[in-house]
Amino acid sequence: MKQITLTLIILTITFSSFAQKEWQKKGVKFPPPICYGSEEVHQSFVDAPDQYLKRLKSTQQKKSSIIVDYIGFSAAPKAAFQYAVEIWEHLVASPVPIYLSARWTALDEGVLGSCGPYIFFENFDSAPYKDRYYPVALVEKLEGEEITDESVPDMIAQFNSDNDSWYFGTDGNTPRGEYDFVSVVLHEIGHGLGFTGFFYEQGGLGTYGHVLPYPGIFDEFVINGSGQQLIDTSEFANPSAALYEQMRSNNLYFKSQTVKSNNPSDSYPRLYAPSSFDEGSSIYHLNEFTYNVGDTNSLMTPFFDKAEAIHDPGPLMLAIFSDMGWDYTSIIHSPIPDTETATIIPIEATIEADSQIDSTSVAMVISADSFLTSDTIDLVYSADQDHFVANLIPQFAETYQYYLMVNDSSGKTFYLPGQAPTEYFEFTIGPDLVNPELTHDPVSSMLESDLNVEVAAEATDNIGILSVVMPYRINEGSPGTLILEDQGENLYKSTLSLTGLTDGDSIRYQIIATDSGSNNNRTILPVEDEYYTIYIDGLNAPVKTYTNDFNSDTRDFISSDFYIGIEDLFDDGALHSPHPYPSPDEDDTEYNFTALLKYPIIIDDRAMVSFNEVVLVEPAEKGAEFGDSDFWDYVIVEGSKTGNSNWQPLIDGYDSRANATWEMNYNNNQVGNNSAAQGKATYYINREFKMTENGNFAEGDTLFVRFRLFSDPYAHGWGWAIDDLRIQDPPTANGELTFSPGEVMIYPNPVTSKLYINGSFKSKVGQLKLAIFNSYGQQIRLDEINLASNQLHQTIDVENLKKGLYLLSFQFENGQIITKKFVKR
Repeated sequence: MKQITLTLIILTITFSSFAQKEWQKKGVKFPPPICYGSEEVHQSFVDAPDQYLKRLKSTQQKKSSIIVDYIGFSAAPKAAFQYAVEIWEHLVASPVPIYLSARWTALDEGVLGSCGPYIFFENFDSAPYKDRYYPVALVEKLEGEEITDESVPDMIAQFNSDNDSWYFGTDGNTPRGEYDFVSVVLHEIGHGLGFTGFFYEQGGLGTYGHVLPYPGIFDEFVINGSGQQLIDTSEFANPSAALYEQMRSNNLYFKSQTVKSNNPSDSYPRLYAPSSFDEGSSIYHLNEFTYNVGDTNSLMTPFFDKAEAIHDPGPLMLAIFSDMGWDYTSIIHSPIPDTETATIIPIEATIEADSQIDSTSVAMVISADSFLTSDTIDLVYSADQDHFVANLIPQFAETYQYYLMVNDSSGKTFYLPGQAPTEYFEFTIGPDLVNPELTHDPVSSMLESDLNVEVAAEATDNIGILSVVMPYRINEGSPGTLILEDQGENLYKSTLSLTGLTDGDSIRYQIIATDSGSNNNRTILPVEDEYYTIYIDGLNAPVKTYTNDFNSDTRDFISSDFYIGIEDLFDDGALHSPHPYPSPDEDDTEYNFTALLKYPIIIDDRAMVSFNEVVLVEPAEKGAEFGDSDFWDYVIVEGSKTGNSNWQPLIDGYDSRANATWEMNYNNNQVGNNSAAQGKATYYINREFKMTENGNFAEGDTLFVRFRLFSDPYAHGWGWAIDDLRIQDPPTANGELTFSPGEVMIYPNPVTSKLYINGSFKSKVGQLKLAIFNSYGQQIRLDEINLASNQLHQTIDVENLKKGLYLLSFQFENGQIITKKFVKR
């Protein structure tokens, strides 16, 4: 027998992708159920469903692909596991592979295994229910694309390798003293696919993820025998004792429209809600006594006896999954735009369904008074157009609201938008007074050697865009106009090509979008009577060597983003990105901040670049590498043979994880999505690399060098500082900063009793002297340490020191000295 229990741990994490969206930054993790065994024996067998058993005799095909990463499995449990996987592949549909990480490992005595979704997301683009958390595998199915990257599992499972009572057969003939492994795997994958949620008990109160904004999608359907929804706060406050009483009332059900559609006389699936609430078993299982041994719906009951084999998830579980979204019908439709004339408006919709639909049920519900009254217009299938169509003849209302609907063959209804009629589309008939929406990333500079630049803007309008243009003026000369061409998907762009301009010239310009309405409404960027400015920058003659300590404001770099100056907590000048650097607050957008060196570099046999830097930018997910979808913000040094295009990495992009001090300070100073950590001179470390090491460039090439900070949506930090830049300067060919103050951390500071020291260096430390000096310069302590590695971990007892300021000196074997100040209180 097995029992599932759960210990509550909640972790909010962030995810993204190359086209990052806000909801991907707000995933939450929830611990998986744990599966226990017992000594009870009830021999029975429920065979696999027909969808699997008849797969070879019919056209039945797999509906999904579940890819398992087997860790530590031998042949027998792996084969049984794969048998369970293939059953699920014939039952749940997804166009996206479902990745499952399964580990065969020693677990606590009595534990059989566990499985759960890796992460949950809410308010993703195609979410049928808003403000509900969905398991990631279901999110990817509904979105139709990978969300967390193929390297990140959608489910995580583990099974006990120390259990000596497993039966690995697939025939259901489980011996009386053994647990049927196929059944356990089927059950656990069910949890991983979403048969779980957020209800739990805390301090005698019932809650559903009280520290989270929303409940899970499973929780949406949990009702009591009176039909009251447990997450309805007008009925049961969250948290509350009243909610806790419901959670252990033995009177809870899953409100399944699918069950009622198939047979209205059937009762809703009854959930397990014993009087003694059991985290992990209560609510997220079917009732043990309603669906007992041998019942076709008994797989997801909380107890699994020895010799009990259930190879079918059962119709009730599949109905529950259908209601959650695993069996889904999507309505694809482009919303009706506003119009100035009341003509015949064509309505079109395409239906994508996991099961057969009722083609006579496709309809548009339309209202002119926010659905106080409404009319229904049937859409009929057009074989020629391969979608459903209708003609709308509007009457005399100025504004209409509408939504679309369709039934599947079981009678379940699907809507677009998903929460209709609470959500709906809207369009207006009449004179257009709405200005276009216009966005543009300003062009800040052009090279005198290449006076061609692409100008782009995004423009949308409720009626439609007539034109997007760029009026400009060179210096104080005659005006010109560039027409931005429609590229589709609201993008307009063209190339501005000029001649005869030199370093110091400038171009003032605006972007103007005009709509196609009778009033020709327009939007101007930046605003009326203001302009963007493009500066013409000349390039210097190529050099083999370049150095800059940034203690004077040179014009050696082309940038409207970076600047040379002295910041607070820095001793001298440096090349700085914006502090803090901004991040876009819009899906699918990004910012790039660049500084281009005006001196092209002729690569010789040295090819070395060296600089000191501080990098406080958003760190990626643990284990993510440059180029991965969850590698967020980064800094990078790039090269180009033209200086205008085809930029290639000189080194891979990196973030605050490149240094322990940077990462610790970034993470320890987070405010919301952002970090308030401030850069300082003591955080400097040296970076040195060869321009030819990644194969993009070779000795003899002449290339331009630029520094770039990439910022994706919704999170940012302090930014980047660069100092003491040396390119192919003789010291960069030989010298190397082995030990850096940025690699030595002391904490806590101020300190009361124990001072902890951590260091991580580029080479072995060898002999190290740690000396403490008081404020008068007197040495009051000296420790000599012989370190055979590049790591330093030391604890110093300072409890007997008097209160005041002290200096801690690190004296390395190579003569280098680093000092740190600390305060004893």
